[in-house]
Amino acid sequence: MKQPKTVICVKTSSQMKTASLIMKIMKEDIPQGYQAVSVDFQQANKDAFTSSERLLQWFCTEITSKLKLTNTLAEFWQGVIPGNMKCTNYFREYLLAEIQTPLVLVLYNVEFILEHQAIANNFFGLLRSWKHNRRNEDTLKKLRLVIVHSKDIRTDPPFNV
Repeated sequence: MKQPKTVICVKTSSQMKTASLIMKIMKEDIPQGYQAVSVDFQQANKDAFTSSERLLQWFCTEITSKLKLTNTLAEFWQGVIPGNMKCTNYFREYLLAEIQTPLVLVLYNVEFILEHQAIANNFFGLLRSWKHNRRNEDTLKKLRLVIVHSKDIRTDPPFNV
């Protein structure tokens, strides 16, 4: 996780194994001095899955809250630019700019996103773009991703990140 372009995808076989894996990652695998936030997509309400914009707003709000930062999402969520750009700007110009250390995002129960194909394609496309843009953007170099999903996914996940 110490490498700037780190993206780790983990398949688990059950919810129980997922829960224990998340606890292990959060307690033992985060490098010293890094901040870590876990995001459980099972906690998002149904409204969050009505559009990509709603999911991204929930995602940003969840992370802001767990980092104990002031929610300034409304400032970034204006205008006609696409939600992915708004989310990227929020991360680049606020979340990652406010913290001094690398941030490990542990995303789990992503199966809930996969139930909404268009939203899933958009969300995982955003994560891919962050991975590819990190080599050119110092702020995004602070970001590390751990994506945990169950083996119950029958098709190839759309997040070949």
